[in-house]
Amino acid sequence: MLDLVIVGGGPSGISAALHLQVAAPAARIVVLEKERYPREKICAGGIGARAFRLLERIGVGVACPHVALDAVALRVAGETVVVRQPGCGAVVRRIEFDHAFARVAIERGIAVHDGCAVEAIAVDERGATVTTSTATLRARCVVGADGVGGVVRRQAGFARGALRAQVVELDTEAAPGDLPRDTIVFDFATRELRGYAWDFPTLVDDQPLVCRGVYVLGVAADHPRTRLGAYLAARGLDLAHYRLKQFAERGFEPGAELARPRVLLVGEAAGIDIATGEGIGQAIEYGAIAGRYLARALGDGDLGFHDWRRTVDRHHLGLQLRIRHAAHRVFYGRGRATVERMLPRLGALVRAGVEDFAGVPISGLGLVRGAGQLIAAALHAARS
Repeated sequence: MLDLVIVGGGPSGISAALHLQVAAPAARIVVLEKERYPREKICAGGIGARAFRLLERIGVGVACPHVALDAVALRVAGETVVVRQPGCGAVVRRIEFDHAFARVAIERGIAVHDGCAVEAIAVDERGATVTTSTATLRARCVVGADGVGGVVRRQAGFARGALRAQVVELDTEAAPGDLPRDTIVFDFATRELRGYAWDFPTLVDDQPLVCRGVYVLGVAADHPRTRLGAYLAARGLDLAHYRLKQFAERGFEPGAELARPRVLLVGEAAGIDIATGEGIGQAIEYGAIAGRYLARALGDGDLGFHDWRRTVDRHHLGLQLRIRHAAHRVFYGRGRATVERMLPRLGALVRAGVEDFAGVPISGLGLVRGAGQLIAAALHAARS
């Protein structure tokens, strides 16, 4: 019998496998990926350096083409706020990054089976039976790392979840007004949009392009294609000239179920940041937490996973996700206009967010300054 079957060979599943192997070298692990590498995964590709720092701790580097990032920009309330933080992250193509990441796991002796779709999962008191398109596996437990529409959530009976977002994106050449290629841009200029537009520098077949897109909360009520078309037109670009890609995301919901006996969810299957849609770095962090957690659980023989939710909540990741969940409710609520007027005045807090993205220690003095800026901005907004 295997110790663990991980369903999903993306960043959260591979990260969980690698971190479990480090914490419990004798663990018998199989990763199942339904597509064959290299497989396309539609995604803007931004990764905060925090994720790379986590992988460095276990001696892992992912060698693939990327654009290094040194700054994050917000367009809001008629202003562009740029925070420079050298080495804060990178932009990758998932077709390249996920394949390279899986190769690291394979080179370390982890069994990664691609082209292996899971058809059914049955859990009993002694373990889990995972039926695939080619075989039947028996394991002590299962990790669901298979994303927003994953089979693990459905088969194990988890609730569908309420927080969803729709994303449309495409790759274009540079356009007038683009910021430097070491900068990712989040554009909140369209106030009636429950979401944002973005510009991420990217590399496609070694060609320097820009990934542009629109992130919309809900189920396309804001017509993301139309929004993206207008966003491109303002930059002299025609939507019809590019291949449009669309996907959905699942948001992290405080208090929602993340585990059942012998079944544990990570990455987007568990829920990512609904405010920004950030997913890759958080997926890797989910895997890092899960690897250590599973090593203890397998060693103790306690596979009920009753405290997995509490474990996530107590970690940096859980705190980050709860803060961003609260932020999305505030920003996209009735007070959005007020919050927008305040944001350009909150430079210290914005910098703290970028530092968190980069995985560097957040300055205590900066947080104090940020609190002062928040109070001053709130008072100014109340008077105006």
